[in-house]
Amino acid sequence: MNKYIGKVGQYYRDVVAEMRKVVWPSKEELKDLTVVVLTVSGLLALFTFLVDWVINFVMGKLL
Repeated sequence: MNKYIGKVGQYYRDVVAEMRKVVWPSKEELKDLTVVVLTVSGLLALFTFLVDWVINFVMGKLL
């Protein structure tokens, strides 16, 4: 049982050590990256919609 408690403690210490190494983005970087993610997501949604629309149109003409 003590072996597992020691492993959990070591895991926690490792997580804390790794989290101290993390470089968090500034507010400005976070805003910019959010805009990029939303823009790319919107473009991919539009592309998917257009491809779906074209396929439905073509299938409607064929059938």
